[in-house]
Amino acid sequence: MANIEQTGANPEAEDVQRATTEPDRELTLEVDGLTKIYPDGTLAVDEIDFGIEAGDFCVLIGPSGCGKSTTLHSIIGNIPVTEGQVLLEGEDITETPTYDRDIGLVFQDFQLFPHMTVRENITYGLERIDCPPDEIERRVDDAIDLMHLEGLEERTPEELSAGQQQRVALTRSIVLEPQLLLLDEPLGDMDYKLQKRMERELLRIHRELDTTFVYVTHDQTQAMRLADQIVVMNDGKVEQSDSVENVYNSPATAFVSTFVGDSNVFRGELADVSENGEHALIETPLGSFHTSTENLRSPPSSLVGERIPFSVRPQHIALGPELENELECRVDDVIHQPGSGTKVILTATAEDGTETELQLKSFDRIDPAGTVTVSWSADHGTLLEETSVVDGIDLETDVLGE
Repeated sequence: MANIEQTGANPEAEDVQRATTEPDRELTLEVDGLTKIYPDGTLAVDEIDFGIEAGDFCVLIGPSGCGKSTTLHSIIGNIPVTEGQVLLEGEDITETPTYDRDIGLVFQDFQLFPHMTVRENITYGLERIDCPPDEIERRVDDAIDLMHLEGLEERTPEELSAGQQQRVALTRSIVLEPQLLLLDEPLGDMDYKLQKRMERELLRIHRELDTTFVYVTHDQTQAMRLADQIVVMNDGKVEQSDSVENVYNSPATAFVSTFVGDSNVFRGELADVSENGEHALIETPLGSFHTSTENLRSPPSSLVGERIPFSVRPQHIALGPELENELECRVDDVIHQPGSGTKVILTATAEDGTETELQLKSFDRIDPAGTVTVSWSADHGTLLEETSVVDGIDLETDVLGE
């Protein structure tokens, strides 16, 4: 039996890290077995399950057509579900009318009333629920102060910038003090600088309100900046629902590994497992590599002999034969990224001539020509039991290789 115990450690690279010292909290939202089949037979959401803890900023991400918006509108009650349940604070609201769900919703196009002033837009929802006048005034004044809208109260939407309109749309929802606030790609039409500024505003508002947010986007980078929890969707299913650090550092599937951040994905046969079950030996066309089994859902020994993918993040690949997994590569491109090191595009060639592209990130000076040996620690390889299809690309055959 091959020796596949850990033999080294990768120099620490910057990972996504967040403190997780808070005690367990109650779930604000639970989605249980949610399925939506449209009248034309389209299966938009397929028995998905996830829960969101009270006060979290949860982001739903995935490619276009994966079921994000259908899930969001099922939660708010805009569309009826085919099967499954939606629970808010433990109460089944699946059949509850939208107006009785105590959930706020902010759209990408804001949907402000053009003939109303800022204050009238914010006041409208409170008047609809027959809130007492003195309570309306207090809530509106507090919300305007929170959202930094002082001095804009008498303007109409057309007199506001895009960022100001977004703040008014948010204010109109939060003034109702909902248990849950849903945001459907609210920054999608903004330029990059305005998006960044509004992201900071959203984080500030979330922190000050301590309300549970569910935010839908296809922007993986934005999701990593905003979220406490990420729900990754693809082809109507939830591929992974977890903390930001776990989704990034321990992706559950090949799709998650390639969709959330850059990743190097290999495929080979699981040839052996260490005695303690913590590491495995994978035989690939590029060579034999040791990898961690920590992320597997099945017992590693049950997968011996099966073809299985594994991934390594670019920052975990080091220059030089320092660690147990070594690979000789050709340097194809060196892209300098001020403040974040250098992105290096590499090509590894198998004995049969098959080529595989890799990426690494480094702060070292690298010759943009010639060959280099790279290496990585077994603990930074993540085995991936599942593969997925996205946008017509079969990850198993087109990305991972057969």
